[in-house]
Amino acid sequence: MPFPKKAKPDFVPRVLSIAGTDPTGGAGLHADLKSIAAAGGYGMGVVTALVSQNTVGVRAVHTPPVDFLVEQLAAVTEDVTIDAVKIGMLGSRELTQAVTNWVRETKPAVVVLDPVMVATSGDRLLDEDAMDAMRDLVAEATVITPNVPELALLADAPEASDFTELIEQALEFASKNDVIVIAKTGHLSDEEAGNAVAFPDGQVFFSSSPRIHTENTHGTGCSLSAALATRIGGGSAINDALRWTTRWLSESIRFADNLNVGQGHGPIDHGHRARRLEKVALRRMQPVHLNSSFYPEAIEGTDTEQPPKELESFFGHSLQIAPAGPFTSQLWRDIEDIVAEIGGMFSVPTMLRGDLSSDETNFFVAQEAWYLHQVFPVLSHLATKAPCAKEQVLWSSLAQEALVRALELSNNALEETSSALEDIEPTTITQLLLDVHSSCSAFNPYRVAVTSIVAEMWIATELTLQGKSLVDEDSAIANWVEVYSDPEYVDSVQQALEVLEKNMSTASDAELKSIRNIFRRAAILEREAYAQPGRGW
Repeated sequence: MPFPKKAKPDFVPRVLSIAGTDPTGGAGLHADLKSIAAAGGYGMGVVTALVSQNTVGVRAVHTPPVDFLVEQLAAVTEDVTIDAVKIGMLGSRELTQAVTNWVRETKPAVVVLDPVMVATSGDRLLDEDAMDAMRDLVAEATVITPNVPELALLADAPEASDFTELIEQALEFASKNDVIVIAKTGHLSDEEAGNAVAFPDGQVFFSSSPRIHTENTHGTGCSLSAALATRIGGGSAINDALRWTTRWLSESIRFADNLNVGQGHGPIDHGHRARRLEKVALRRMQPVHLNSSFYPEAIEGTDTEQPPKELESFFGHSLQIAPAGPFTSQLWRDIEDIVAEIGGMFSVPTMLRGDLSSDETNFFVAQEAWYLHQVFPVLSHLATKAPCAKEQVLWSSLAQEALVRALELSNNALEETSSALEDIEPTTITQLLLDVHSSCSAFNPYRVAVTSIVAEMWIATELTLQGKSLVDEDSAIANWVEVYSDPEYVDSVQQALEVLEKNMSTASDAELKSIRNIFRRAAILEREAYAQPGRGW
């Protein structure tokens, strides 16, 4: 069955789900409609069975007459153009045959079949006499998405016990039946829980995803197949469609526990990605509201009854790079909310663990390499403004170090992508971050001019030091972490903080206000820079 042509960017695929119901919304048709919407489609539904179930289990199943199923299918077909079909729970031979006949007659461009036969618990969900009918339906499908036990049943073979066996079984079935098989590793025991495309011609594409340890995975199979159908129906190549679906599903599972739906095996969070991106879209560069009274512990001769609260770093830890005094201490207090937001982003800990795709990680590292290359003039300009030789040496050495580190990142981390440093295109956020540093250093007196770049250095270095324990040493991100957590660079950051502390101690009230504003705005831009990998899909 041919795939649809590549669609326009604003095209909304019309996707029909043929499945059973779930009153608690986690699986079946209810999950399909959420998944279709999340993947960018318009969802429609034909009901095969009314299932009385919740997160604890199934209570009863009512199957309407086959004629009513046929009427539903006819009602949709006669009125709406269908770009993709997802088929889920059928349950009986009669229903399966009716859907097979409909597919043969209407010939949808994309048919993704989730051959629901075995529940996660191991219970059979399809009558024994319906197996032959299911195999007939498989022959009409574009893609099938069986779990490990279901693939074994279809192939009439023992269940695969590891990834190698699973791929071999999927490839053999794909070749014999001329159908694309999505081999899902969720039922295996490895820490890898990604999905593979097994093509009839023997090719394999794998989309990696970490195993997330949670009890709340109800409806995962339904959701994957519905989202996949939507992406393919929208014009994506199947490899791209699976990559997108795997990332989205991983995020949905990762945040499933926060939903608190039900007392048993709860649903995944289908809408987490949409809410995350909505939050970003609504974000504006808000005015900086800071306390008008300036940190009493920094004012000579002022006593405080209580010691200042310990400063918090990323992931709830204590600061590793200490402030150089009360002024820089207050600057960190001014951005603790932003620090918490950065640490809580989906992209940051995921990237540090090496769980983002290589494309997203390489994109982030490329942006960092470009930034380090282009920040050289900013640091050099600060060296010309510095009032003493010691500070001139500091900024000059940081400028040279930035060039060296940029080359290291481009040569090591980006070697596989063949990205030359000069060919990297900055994003709007990366360019804006550099522009802010440039204008701060160029148009302010030295006491203020160092603020923006010191904010970036402190935040980036503190983040890499705190996240070092999460880092996969074999991932591209390890090179970036090494750049900012190198002991010599950490020492330079500490020296830069001492410069800023000294500058603030002699600054006017107007300059102090300006420094606090600049520091917080620089932190906001850092937050936006770290959020970029999670927005590219």
